[in-house]
Amino acid sequence: MTKLVSTRKYTVIIDEVKGHMNIINIIIFLALGLFAVYSLVMGIKERYEKLAMAMPENRFDQPTERLWGALGNVLGQRRLLRERGAGIMHVFIFWGVSIFAIGLVLYFLEGLFPVIKFNNQIFYLLIDIFGIFGILGMVIAGWRRWVAKVPRLDVGPWEEEKLIVALTVGIILMIASYFIGSAANAVATGTEERYALAPVTGLLVNAFAGMTAAGALYQVFYWLAVLPALGLLVFFRYSPLVHPLAAPLNLYFRNLQPRGGQIKKINLGDEDEDEDEDEDEDEDEEMNFGVSKITDYTWKQLLDCYACAECGRCQDNCPANLSGKPLSPKKVILTLREHLPNKGDNKADLPEVAGEILSEDVIWACTNCYACQEHCPQLNEHINKLIDLRRHLVLDVSEFPGEAQLAFTNMERNSNPWGVGWTTRGDWADGLDVPLMEDNPDVEYLFYVGCAGSFDERIKNVAKSMVKIMQAAGVSFAILGSEEKCCGDSARRLGNEYLFKSLVDENIETMNGYGVKKIITCCPHCFNSLKNEYPQFGGNYEVIHHTQLISKLIDEKKINLQGTGEKLNLTYHDSCMLGRYNNEYDAPRKIINKIPGASLKEMERNRNKAFCCGAGGGRMWLEEHGTRINVMRTEQALETNPDLVAVNCPFCLTMIEDGLKDKNQEENVQVKDIAELVARYMQ
Repeated sequence: MTKLVSTRKYTVIIDEVKGHMNIINIIIFLALGLFAVYSLVMGIKERYEKLAMAMPENRFDQPTERLWGALGNVLGQRRLLRERGAGIMHVFIFWGVSIFAIGLVLYFLEGLFPVIKFNNQIFYLLIDIFGIFGILGMVIAGWRRWVAKVPRLDVGPWEEEKLIVALTVGIILMIASYFIGSAANAVATGTEERYALAPVTGLLVNAFAGMTAAGALYQVFYWLAVLPALGLLVFFRYSPLVHPLAAPLNLYFRNLQPRGGQIKKINLGDEDEDEDEDEDEDEDEEMNFGVSKITDYTWKQLLDCYACAECGRCQDNCPANLSGKPLSPKKVILTLREHLPNKGDNKADLPEVAGEILSEDVIWACTNCYACQEHCPQLNEHINKLIDLRRHLVLDVSEFPGEAQLAFTNMERNSNPWGVGWTTRGDWADGLDVPLMEDNPDVEYLFYVGCAGSFDERIKNVAKSMVKIMQAAGVSFAILGSEEKCCGDSARRLGNEYLFKSLVDENIETMNGYGVKKIITCCPHCFNSLKNEYPQFGGNYEVIHHTQLISKLIDEKKINLQGTGEKLNLTYHDSCMLGRYNNEYDAPRKIINKIPGASLKEMERNRNKAFCCGAGGGRMWLEEHGTRINVMRTEQALETNPDLVAVNCPFCLTMIEDGLKDKNQEENVQVKDIAELVARYMQ
C-alpha cells in the first residue's frame, strides 16, 4: 500500500513537471511566434510602402482568368518545368516543403498540447515522402549553385552567398529535425505504430528503440525544427529573397494583353486622359513621357523586382547578353531592386534611372526579342522597363544614339527609315499589274507592303514573289502605294512614341477611309504592330502574315508546288515577332514540308528558344559593337550544313545575309524568304 502511494506521488510530480514544461514551451513558442509573425507582417508592409510610391496601374481586371492562370503556374509549376532539370528541382522544393509544412504544423501543436493525437499511418507516410522531396530539392539546388556553379546563377563571394546558405541550411535542418524529433517522441511516448509506413521516421524509430534519453532528444530536435521554421518568417523581412511570397502575386497580376500589344500607350498631351489614368497629378508639374526616377515605374513593374528568383533563365536566352553586351535582363531587375525607394524619400532626390542606376549602353542594347519574358518563370516584364527608359531619353532629354536620330528624321520626312522619297513607295510594283486601293477599294485584302518591301532592293523581290503567289491563287488584293506609311514599329521601340503615334494616326485614317478589314503583310514587325498595337488607336483589322496565307492557299490547293528534281537541305529561322510575340511557328514549317525535295533540319535554338537576328527593338538602325548577334545566329544556322536558310522577315533576311558575308559563306548558302521559295516551286 505504501509503495503504491509513493508511486502515485512521483507520478503526480512528474505530470506536474511536464505540465509546467508545457506551459513554458507554450510561452516560449508564442513569444517566438509573435515576433516571427510581426517580422513577416512588417516585411510585407515595408515592401508594400515601396511599391505604393510608384505609379498606379490597373491589373485588377478579369479576376477569374488571372486566378486560374496563376494557379496553373503556381500549383502546376508549368513555366518552371519548361526546363526539365531545374524545373523538377523546384517542384521538389515547392511541393516538398508545402506538403511537409502540414505535418510540421501538427508536429508543433502536439508538442505544445500533448492531448492532440493523430495516428494515421498514411498521413505520416506522405509527410515523410514530401519531406524527402524537400531535402532532395534543396541539396540539388545547393549542388547546382556551389558545386556545379551554373554560370547564370552568378555565384558570388561569401558576403553575397551567406543568406542563400542560411536559407538552404535552415530548410534542411528544419526537415531533418522533424524526422529525428518525431522518432524520438514516438519512442518516448510509445506511439511507434503511427510511423510504421514512414520510410525515414520509421527507420529512426527502430534505431532509437529502447533509448532512455528519447524524451530529452525529442525536446532538443523539437526546438531545432521550431527555430528555422519561425526564422523563415523573420528571414523574409530582412532578406531580398522574397520571391516565394511575391511570385504568386506577380503571376496573378500578369499582363493579359497580347504579347505584341503590351507596350503601354501614353498621353502625349494631345488627347484626354483615359479614365483609368491617374488624374491627381499636379497640373503645374512638367509632363514626363518616360521613366526618369524609379518611382515613375508602376507598382507592377516594381513588383517584378521582388518576384525575381534570380534563376538567370532570362539572361541565358538573351542575345545581347550572350553576345557580350552589357545587358543582362536579370541584373536590370536586381539593380532596380537595390534602388527601390523608402517611404518618405523625396522623389526629387532619387537618382535618375537612365545613366545613374542603369547605363545607357544597357538600355540601348535590348533587341526586344522577348526571350527574357518567354523564359521567365515569374512572368517578369523586362522589355517595357527599358522602353520606358528609352522614351525618357528620347522624348524628355533628347539623349540617344545619332543613328536613331537619322532613322527618326527619315521616318518624319519620308515615312520610312531608309529616307527614300515617299512618292516612290509603290514603284516596286511597276509592271506587275498590282491594283491600288484608291482604284479598287472593294478588294478583300490590303497588301501592306512595309518599308523594306517598298524600298530595299533585296526585299522588293519578296513583295514581288508574294504578288505572284496571290495572283496565281486568285486572291483579291490591292496596295496603298504612296499612301502607305511606315507602321512605326522601330519608332515606338526606340522610344519615340510621338513619331510612332503620328505614323499610326495617318495609316489608320487612310485604311479606315477605304474601309479596310483584312491586311496581309510580309513583315512580322508590321504584322505585330498592325494586329496588336493599332487597336490602341482605333485601328481594328484582321491581320495575316504572308506565311499564314500561303499555308492556307496550299491547303486549299489554290497553289501547287512542283519539284525540280533536286534535293534542298535547309534550315529555318524563327523571327521573334512572328514566333515568340505571336506564337506562329507552324505555318512556315508546314509550307517547307510541302516543298518537293526540301529537307528541314532545325537549328538547336528554334521555336520559342530561337535566337534573335539582332535587328529588333529598332536595333536595325543602330550600330552594334563587339560580337554581332546576326553573326552568332548565322553560325548556328551553318551548324546544320544547309544549302539554304529560310526566313519570314525582311530584317532577318538582311541580317543573316550579312552574317553569311561575314563568314565568307554567301556563295555556298542562300537566304530566302518563304514567299520566294514558294514562288520558285510554284507551278
